[in-house]
Amino acid sequence: MAASLDRLFRPRSVAVIGASTDPGKVGGRPLHFLKKHGFEGDIWPVNPRAAEIEGYPCFPDIDSLPATPDMAVILVGPKHAVPAVEALATRGCSAAIVLAGGFAEAGDVGSGRQQALTDTAGDMRILGPNTIGLLNVTDGITLSASGALDVDDLHPGGVAVVSQSGGILGSLLSRAAARGVGLSHLAATGNEADIEFAEALDALAEGGRVVAMGA
Repeated sequence: MAASLDRLFRPRSVAVIGASTDPGKVGGRPLHFLKKHGFEGDIWPVNPRAAEIEGYPCFPDIDSLPATPDMAVILVGPKHAVPAVEALATRGCSAAIVLAGGFAEAGDVGSGRQQALTDTAGDMRILGPNTIGLLNVTDGITLSASGALDVDDLHPGGVAVVSQSGGILGSLLSRAAARGVGLSHLAATGNEADIEFAEALDALAEGGRVVAMGA
C-alpha cells in the first residue's frame, strides 16, 4: 500500500478538525467513536472554543497542534474545509477525510470549492468530500461519523468493503454487526476529488483480503 494511503488506513495520530463537544452531533462522533472503539494513537481535537473534549486536550487551530498528524478528519463546513486542507498540507499531513457536502454535487460553486481542495492539498491525499469516512476494524480505527458505530462491539474479519455511497457503507456495517459478521475495512469514496474507488480497492486488495464492492 502506498505510504499516503497506509497513513490514511493506519494512522498513528489523528487530528479532528472542528470537533464538537457533543458526541451526539456529527461533529462529535468521530472523536467519540475513536475513543469508544479503542484507538491507541494520538487524538488531537481542534476547536477554538473548547479546552478539552472527552478528556483530550483541545487545540485552537491546526498551527497549534503538537506535531504533524498522520491524517485528519475535517468536520467543518465547505467554506472552511479548503483553508483547513491548506493548513494541514502545509504542516505535511499525509491524508485527510473531508466529510462535508456542498462540493461538486452542489453545482458550479461547489465544483469550484472541490477544485480548490485538490489545488491546495499538494501531496496530501484526500478522501471525499461528501463522504461518511472509513473504518479499519482490524486495528480499531474508526474515522467516520456513521451512527452505525454506536454498537458496543465491531467484529474484525476478512472482508473489506469499498463504496462510493456512504449510505451503503453504513447499512452494511449495521447489518454485519447485527449478525456477527466480521469486516476488515470499510471506505466510502464520496465525490472522489482525489482518491477514487479503484485506488481504494487496489490498496485494500494488496493485503490479500477479500474485497466486496459497493456502487
